[in-house]
Amino acid sequence: MSNESQNKNSKFGLYMAMGVGAVAVGFSIAAIPFLTPALRTHALPYVPATTKQIDNVFKAVQKFSTSKNISKLQPSKQNVVKLVDLGSGDGRIVFDAAKRGFHATGVELNAMLYLYSKFKTLTSWKTDANLFKPVFRRANFWNINMGEYDLIIVFGVQGMMRDLASKLKEEMKPDCLIVSCRFPISSYKSIYRLEDELDGVWLYDKECLNNLIEEEKKPESKQPQDDDDDDD
Repeated sequence: MSNESQNKNSKFGLYMAMGVGAVAVGFSIAAIPFLTPALRTHALPYVPATTKQIDNVFKAVQKFSTSKNISKLQPSKQNVVKLVDLGSGDGRIVFDAAKRGFHATGVELNAMLYLYSKFKTLTSWKTDANLFKPVFRRANFWNINMGEYDLIIVFGVQGMMRDLASKLKEEMKPDCLIVSCRFPISSYKSIYRLEDELDGVWLYDKECLNNLIEEEKKPESKQPQDDDDDDD
């Protein structure tokens, strides 16, 4: 093989190695926002909400508010209902909520998902005088005060729900409603639930978070101890 051919092969191999390396680095950088949640105390993985799940969220809120004659939870021109989605992912539930007339905010820590939501807002959201524009914040929702919202939506995981309940109990308005999707807030009894396997929804108000389920309140019964009888 001539020196010229060897040089061409060497350059081709070098370019291939550089290309593979660049792709690997690119994937690594893109994956960082999705992998770092596992390093936090409360990992909230990105699992997109299904269309059915989103429909169930608003169906549950509608049915509950109708049954209790609560007009405050029904958005209109005269009634602004502030909604926040904790861990909003790609923003699909926020966009849906905004289309329904809610003043909807999404809070997302993952930079890529946040930027995607912002980009989608700029490119696909149609301005309508009767609708609020979706709002997205890049932040850790554990650091945000929840006192301004009327509806708080969370697609949580079991390990974080008890701590989240403590936070919300301290910060939420007395008439605020929590919508927990996929998992209930353990140890607290919901005021309404729409069971639908993984698309289930549970509703809670502030009073719910002031009362543990009776089974959780009961202290563990102590086991009888053996008498220390000395048989001398």
